[in-house]
Amino acid sequence: MVFRFGSILRNVALLGALCLPMIAGPSSADEAAKEQPKEKKAVTVPAGTAMMVKTGSEVSSKDKAGRKFSATLEANLLAGDEVIAKAGTQVYGVVVKSVQAGRGIVASHANLVLGLTDINIEGTMYPIQTGSFSEESTGVILQRKSVVIPAGSLLEFRLAQPLTVKK
Repeated sequence: MVFRFGSILRNVALLGALCLPMIAGPSSADEAAKEQPKEKKAVTVPAGTAMMVKTGSEVSSKDKAGRKFSATLEANLLAGDEVIAKAGTQVYGVVVKSVQAGRGIVASHANLVLGLTDINIEGTMYPIQTGSFSEESTGVILQRKSVVIPAGSLLEFRLAQPLTVKK
């Protein structure tokens, strides 16, 4: 019996080439299918949900309406049991109304109204509409008094419209 060494090597090489993909693991087509991002589902936070925020800087009745300010969430924002935004998430707001108390003999009022306008969730800005937070002070007999909300103050807002987020 005569063996041909060349044909044996050729058959072993062919067998190895056929089995190699099974040993090497999934093909690049299989890996590409796994790496496709999951479809994000929409989650809605209902209107009326409370948002506790901590102001990043001082806001006062000396500020003009339209002045923007930033704050951070003090507690997780939830839709049911699902966390939509974690505590520490950046939120942005605006001075809606600002009235500085004048000087005079009669009583005068300073008024400050704030609202939240945006929230940054995982790098995506979402517009929000909230009820307002307002403070008022009264100056009497030649006093000038402002409403001042110091940096680090805790304020509560409630969503006026539902917030829908892709998670």
